[in-house]
Amino acid sequence: MTKDTSARQPKGIPVGGQFTATSHSEPDVSLTAPKVTSRGRTTSVTLPDGTVATRTSKSREYSHAIVLSPEVPELVIANREARIRSAQAAISAREEALKDPKFTKRRRFRDDRDPDVDHKGEPVYYGFEYNLMSADGKEILETMRGNSKGDTQGCYDPETLDYDVKQVGRVIPQLKLHTQEAMHRAKETITEAEADIKSVKEGTYNLGNYGVPAWSSRLDLAQKAANQYAGWTRRATVTAVDQ
Repeated sequence: MTKDTSARQPKGIPVGGQFTATSHSEPDVSLTAPKVTSRGRTTSVTLPDGTVATRTSKSREYSHAIVLSPEVPELVIANREARIRSAQAAISAREEALKDPKFTKRRRFRDDRDPDVDHKGEPVYYGFEYNLMSADGKEILETMRGNSKGDTQGCYDPETLDYDVKQVGRVIPQLKLHTQEAMHRAKETITEAEADIKSVKEGTYNLGNYGVPAWSSRLDLAQKAANQYAGWTRRATVTAVDQ
């Protein structure tokens, strides 16, 4: 008996295929029936910008397409403003915590093995978690792994914050540097978000194009997929395929 090795997809919502819309060179042509070739049945949908997206399948007859819009300017701005607020809160919490740092230590494995060596007897630096707590002690802000003696593998340069994965050092000083590096990344997030907001307002931000990430043979499954595909800055709608 031959074993079926074909990939299984969720019913009615295939993954993959041709997501990118193609130019519709003959907009006045009526697509009265799907085109059938040796590759299967090709279904088309005309997008709001006049381009046509297609999907070919040997086993499905699609009735609906999930259409993603270009990014919406007001949603992009709202998304970037939320990123800025989140990054600012992260920086503030870490700055406050580093004024009078509180650390906790937790063993990761609850068994009889030596947490500081592997099965070959070689030293390891992941048996314990060391956490930097928030100023009120209620939240873990940053975590670094180490051994029972307070050593860790993977260290930051204190001047450049460059990371050396092989270097061994003391976990608490490295956890502080790790926190500084996280704050640096948060500041970069703010800078990038502010630049995006500016370019949206100036009309130079690339909002992208319409696209079809998924097709469905049932309306209810198409709507469910649309809810999943809708992003922070894009709108997803269900559109009937061309007839």
